Amino acid sequence: MKFLLPAILVLGSFGCARRGQPPETPWVPEPAPDLGSVVARVASVPIYAHEVEAQAARSKGTPREALDELVSLHLRAEQAHRENPFRPDWSDPELKSALAERLVERDILPQIQPDSVPDQDLRAIYQSAITAFVHPRLVDAGFLIVFTGPRMKPGLRAERAEVAKALAATVASRSIRGPEDFEAIASDPAWGIRNVSYRRSLQGPDQPFSRKVGAEVVKLKAPGDTTPLIEDEDGFFLATYAGEKPAANTSFAEVREDLRERYHDRWRTQRLEQIGRKLAEGHRVESHPQLLSQATPGRGF
Repeated sequence: MKFLLPAILVLGSFGCARRGQPPETPWVPEPAPDLGSVVARVASVPIYAHEVEAQAARSKGTPREALDELVSLHLRAEQAHRENPFRPDWSDPELKSALAERLVERDILPQIQPDSVPDQDLRAIYQSAITAFVHPRLVDAGFLIVFTGPRMKPGLRAERAEVAKALAATVASRSIRGPEDFEAIASDPAWGIRNVSYRRSLQGPDQPFSRKVGAEVVKLKAPGDTTPLIEDEDGFFLATYAGEKPAANTSFAEVREDLRERYHDRWRTQRLEQIGRKLAEGHRVESHPQLLSQATPGRGF
C-alpha cells in the first residue's frame, strides 16, 4: 500500500486538471466541487481533500493515515465491483431518495441562488417602488382629517366643515409640539364620534394627499409648525411637522444588490413552485387532504 500511494497521488494531480469532465465509467459519481481538490484517484474514482479531512476526524488519525484508509477502501470497492458488477434496483426507496437529493443538488439548487435572480425581476421591483428611490423632499407629518369624499352631499359636507373649523380652533388654542399632540386629539372620543381621524405619512408636493394639501405641508420646516385648515374634494386637513426625508435620486445599479437580498427568499419560493409544476407535467397527482384528520396523532402520515 505504501508503495502505491506516490503513483496514486500523481494520478490525483492529473485528476484536478480534468475536473468537470464526465467520469470514465458510468457508475462513478460526477465530480463534486464542494469537496475540495482531488488528492488521489483509485481506478476512475477520485478522492477529495474534504473526504480525507472527514475520515481523519472519524478515525482520529493523521491526514496521511486517513488517505491510506480511503485508498484501501476504494481498492476493496473496485475489486468488489469487478467481481460483482453493480446492477441498481431502481425501485429501492433509498436509491430513489438519493437520486432525488442528487437531482436537487445538481439541477435545482444552482438555479435558486441569490445570483440567479434575473436583473429584469429586480428592475421590475425597482420600478414598482420608484417613489421610494426617486423623490423630492418629503415631509413626515401628522394629520388630523375630516374625510368627506368628492361625492358627499352638500348638506352633510357642510356639517363636516363645521366640525373641521371647530377642530382647527382647538388646535390653535393648544401648544402643538409634534404629531403625538394631534394623535391625542383624535383619540378623544368627543372628536372620534365627529369623524375626526389621525394619520401619519410622508407627504410630497402631490402625494399621498392632493396637490393642494401638499403645497401647504411642504412649507413645514420645524417641530411645532402646523398648517392652516386645508380643504380639498376629499375633506379637511390639518398637518404638523414630525421630520423630513431629503430628496433622493437613487439609481437601479445602486440598490440592485440590496433588492436582490431582500427579494431572494420570495423569488426562490416562486421558482421552486415553478420547477415543481414543470416536474409534475405529464404525471397524475391525487390529493386527499381530508385523510389528514384521520392520521394517528404523533405519527407520520
